[in-house]
Amino acid sequence: MKESELFLKTSKERPKEADNVSVELLIRAGFIDKLAAGIYTFLPLGLRVLRKIENIIREEMNGIDGEEILMPVLHPRALWEETDRWDKMDPPLFKLKDRHNREYGLGSTHEEVISQIVRRRIDSYKYLPFMLYQIQDKFRNEMRSTGGLLRTREFLMKDAYSFHTDLKDLQNYYLKVTKAYLNIFESMGLEAIQVEASPGTIGGKISHEFMVVSPTGEDNIVVCECGFGSNEEVIWVIKNAPSARA
Repeated sequence: MKESELFLKTSKERPKEADNVSVELLIRAGFIDKLAAGIYTFLPLGLRVLRKIENIIREEMNGIDGEEILMPVLHPRALWEETDRWDKMDPPLFKLKDRHNREYGLGSTHEEVISQIVRRRIDSYKYLPFMLYQIQDKFRNEMRSTGGLLRTREFLMKDAYSFHTDLKDLQNYYLKVTKAYLNIFESMGLEAIQVEASPGTIGGKISHEFMVVSPTGEDNIVVCECGFGSNEEVIWVIKNAPSARA
């Protein structure tokens, strides 16, 4: 396609709806369009970039024997009540009812759905281990949209779920996934730092996140020359825990 035929309109003016410098630049360059707070359209140039990122992620996930699936966004209430998270997710779920008055939530994460799939289809340890992943729309009822395209009400996310015969196998695979994530950032020219994080309402005992140092953002991290790194939020929790104050 010729550049003159491309669906593209740039702007020199700062858009009034931009609440973040990254969003401002992407709107002005014609990569995205803002529909409402935390809800964006990826225009042709923006979608091209998004698809390239998806392919980088797929290559790394497939490289550690992941298999791609696509799970539904609409989740029955009963599934979330089974894990006691229907009213406890933070941010809360977007909730709705169908014409039969049955309640559903828009998926902000897919632990409930993937567990339902696996328990229906796997009946022997002989099928383990395996990892399933998806690149799917997510919905989170954020109080306010922040971080440009990172913390929005509707967004595209890659989530992966692995199943193992024992803890040792899980720990070994965790290291493979960590390396794959670092490869993803490196492929995009980003220097990411792995730090300890709070699992929040997702649950679990161990959680890490990957931070890219930036002059703008919401989180602060603490990094030691010894290699240890942590989100400042985790440090605060540790310092203020009852055992720490005793």
